[in-house]
Amino acid sequence: MADIQLRVGELQPLVQEIVREVINELTDMNSLIHGKLALSENKAAELLELNQWQLRDLRLAGKIGFSRIVGNRIRYSIVDLLDYLRRNHHPGKFDI
Repeated sequence: MADIQLRVGELQPLVQEIVREVINELTDMNSLIHGKLALSENKAAELLELNQWQLRDLRLAGKIGFSRIVGNRIRYSIVDLLDYLRRNHHPGKFDI
């Protein structure tokens, strides 16, 4: 087994480039869901594994963000869905 020793200054540019690339990839992925900027209520409910009426009720109760587009149609962005999940996240315990 080889023992590689690097100084922090040598590793920092590489780590910064990796982090920058990961952030760029995540940003690109977060702006699209199945190739779309936003999803219908039915498709968004599928992603959250909810019934369409459950998602509608969450929207009407003000518990999830959404957008109205032409024709008064409801759409959900990835940000809407992730914000909902983050607000309702409860850290669990991991016992071994």
